[in-house]
Amino acid sequence: MKLNKINVLGWLIIIFLGISEFFFKEELPMITKGLGGLICIIIGSTLVFYKGKKGTDKH
Repeated sequence: MKLNKINVLGWLIIIFLGISEFFFKEELPMITKGLGGLICIIIGSTLVFYKGKKGTDKH
């Protein structure tokens, strides 16, 4: 599977959320706990698994 820019952006969001949960748990409670973290996970996983439209693929 070839990663495009959208998939890489999704991985960066998920990695940022993981690092902030591990190192900055007390400093960033809005992102690491509750609805903010859930929204980040949903956006990141949507971008990671995005495949694009069939007609716009330039192979």
